[in-house]
Amino acid sequence: MNHGPTFTFTTLILALTFIGLLDGCLAGLLFRRRRWYLWGLLGAALALASEEAYSWYRWAYIGAGPLGRAAGYGGCAYLVAEIAALLPLVAVCALSFVRSLRRAAQWLGAVWLALCLSAGAYGCTWGNEPEEVHTIPVAVKDLPASFEGYSIAQVTDTHIGPYYGTDDLDAALGAAGVSGADLTVITGDLIDDLRYLPDTARILHSRQRDYRDGVLYVWGNHEYYRGRESVRQALEGAGIPILENAHTAVRRGNDALYIVGVDYPWTKGAGHGAEMRAMADEAFSGVPTGAPVVFLAHHSDFIDEGFARGAALTLTGHTHGMQFGIAGRPVWSQFKYVRGMYEDGGVLGYVSRGDGGWFPFRLGCGRELVLFELHRK
Repeated sequence: MNHGPTFTFTTLILALTFIGLLDGCLAGLLFRRRRWYLWGLLGAALALASEEAYSWYRWAYIGAGPLGRAAGYGGCAYLVAEIAALLPLVAVCALSFVRSLRRAAQWLGAVWLALCLSAGAYGCTWGNEPEEVHTIPVAVKDLPASFEGYSIAQVTDTHIGPYYGTDDLDAALGAAGVSGADLTVITGDLIDDLRYLPDTARILHSRQRDYRDGVLYVWGNHEYYRGRESVRQALEGAGIPILENAHTAVRRGNDALYIVGVDYPWTKGAGHGAEMRAMADEAFSGVPTGAPVVFLAHHSDFIDEGFARGAALTLTGHTHGMQFGIAGRPVWSQFKYVRGMYEDGGVLGYVSRGDGGWFPFRLGCGRELVLFELHRK
């Protein structure tokens, strides 16, 4: 079973460098530069330099200082801009070969390039900075009266490392406590730089006392990449329960709210759904029929399992909301469930946009900390 990335960074670097080459060639042709191919080489060189700045900053950020941080974020901004620029550049370059449209095409091309660069710079700075904290009321069938108003905070996809620090985690957990969360759940992809694992565990251990029912955790895919057993040991040492195809009950006297959690599914293709069903079967085993359930998973595809099993609320992450959207909707996605709330037959599933990320660009898709307030239906 594959427990690692399905692509190599070498492939990604080659693809981005090729996009830079195409962008440069297209710009040279658009503006009728005799040696347009040299513009292509310049575009490839800028893309490669941006990739190297991004890769270097991922590992050297601790001592990089302001200039190093600017280089790392600037590299990200340029890579976003070059990807966004490509297809419109093809169109305006083609238009420029019609003599009567050449000047208009060149003007449009210049404006588009400026917009792409501006969007890249904005998305890697102000667009990536604020974290929205908001509360969503959830109506739950057969919720016991003792759980009326029960509040669950979801933290997910923090990816602690170069773009989200332990101070950010502490602030998010603090905000959840101030907002009155009874329970905080972390739905995977907690940390990318294990050098910060001891501080992360310390903060989680300290902050769990802010919530009446503590903190619960389910695995994401990045724990497998970075060292799941190291993360497990740190979480267990901090007293954070891991729901690994398992469930637990939060009790108020004789009443219970069941929290069910699953591992990350790695099977691709036809076996993907079967693996998720097997995980959910194990996790739900022993949960009383008709009991109110909050279902936790990292991969948003588990929302279908939550719907099928009547879980009142399924909380997921993984997609980061695709980090780019227009009018509150993602421009593209390979996921069935991408961001926000989904409903089927009176039960709900939510995909968080995430608290952090491994690539520091967001445009029309800000970071979020969500509190779900349960009410009797």
